[in-house]
Amino acid sequence: MVARRRNLFLILLLALGALVFLDRSMVNGREANTIISKTDQGAYIKYGINLRESDFSFVGTRNRMPAYPALLALFMEKGETPDGFFQRGKLINTGLTLAGLVFIGLVFLRSFPTHHGLNLLFLTAFTVFAFRAAYVQAEILYYLLTFAVFLLCWSFFRKPRLLAAVLAGGLCGLAHLTKASVLPGLLVFVVFYPLDLLWQMARGHPPLRVRPWTRLAVTVLVALTFLAAIFPYLSKSKEIYGRYFYNVNSTFYMWCDSWRDAKSRTKAAGDRYGWPDMPEDQIPSLKNYVRTHSPGQIFQRLMTGVSRVFYAMEGSYGYLWLCLAYLAFALWVAFCKRLVIGRLVWRRPGPVLALLAYFVGYYMLFAWYSQIIQGNRFALGIFLPFLFTISVFLCTFARRVRLRTSQGFVPALPAFNVMISAWLAVEIALNCLFRLPSIYGGN
Repeated sequence: MVARRRNLFLILLLALGALVFLDRSMVNGREANTIISKTDQGAYIKYGINLRESDFSFVGTRNRMPAYPALLALFMEKGETPDGFFQRGKLINTGLTLAGLVFIGLVFLRSFPTHHGLNLLFLTAFTVFAFRAAYVQAEILYYLLTFAVFLLCWSFFRKPRLLAAVLAGGLCGLAHLTKASVLPGLLVFVVFYPLDLLWQMARGHPPLRVRPWTRLAVTVLVALTFLAAIFPYLSKSKEIYGRYFYNVNSTFYMWCDSWRDAKSRTKAAGDRYGWPDMPEDQIPSLKNYVRTHSPGQIFQRLMTGVSRVFYAMEGSYGYLWLCLAYLAFALWVAFCKRLVIGRLVWRRPGPVLALLAYFVGYYMLFAWYSQIIQGNRFALGIFLPFLFTISVFLCTFARRVRLRTSQGFVPALPAFNVMISAWLAVEIALNCLFRLPSIYGGN
């Protein structure tokens, strides 16, 4: 009877949360997102119209990737105008967001204790996704795909599975066709996953539970399936632009000093339609950037970018300080369990190093690119993986940690979740009543 009441309460809470989410997201789209030209929305709609009018044969300019415009095109009629589709596009993305939250909720509630999983779900829904739902942008689709890839690659460190490796590579390819930002994460996996195997073989402790060739096959399958999924796009890039992995942002703009610099150089020289007509020593590239900038200037750009990304997150929707609370609690638990954790990391450092490379590497890339375009949406690409990773750590190591109170000792993790729930209640109320009707969430 108690379990039945608890399940009924859980269903009612999730249903109420979904209704409030839909209402507040649509209010945000109606009140705050009224200009189609802001943050690429009109460009994505126009891309979708071009795909629909050409029966999906239109070749883009290698600035925005084609997967999200192709999704929009499925809901378009021939002869549609950008302004005419704008409102419908916001509804489509809101529906996609709600479906994504169902997937996220299943992951969190199956992976963690119910209270902890609910906190993660409502944190995701009302401090991030509600502000991004009613925007015709590729970010929500990208966040969902990269989170799914992250979960699969995470699982391979425990148990490699060949069919799952094919799925991971295919989803990674689809994520790349949504936003060209997955390559660093894929690189982390294909480097650290085999290194983890080599470390285990060298140490011989604990004994390998899976044959080494299976681990190597997973690495190869992920990479090859990824390449197979995006090969038609790569071959067209090679045909038109002379390079397989051609994207104006990662090929040129990230090596410029500002967006104004990028516009006056390769963009003005036609980088959207072919290789820019410029002398080779003037084309932005890693080689030319290092040649024309001192180590001090490079370091200063990184440090400025680190603070710029932090302040972009801090001034957004209220999720940052909650995430930092999770991080602070995890650091305290790590201190309490330092001897146990130290032995485990020494026994198998590969997964920990892979996670550090993933999160620190992406943050530094965001910091570097913030010189070109500022905003919150880039850093949110690692938001879901962060919540999942920190929660796995807490639910593994904080179970037996207790807090001393005047009434005796209490379990630390349940007490932390109660504190987070109270904090979330305040944030959700503020967001629903004041922030969502007025804050533009597409940046």
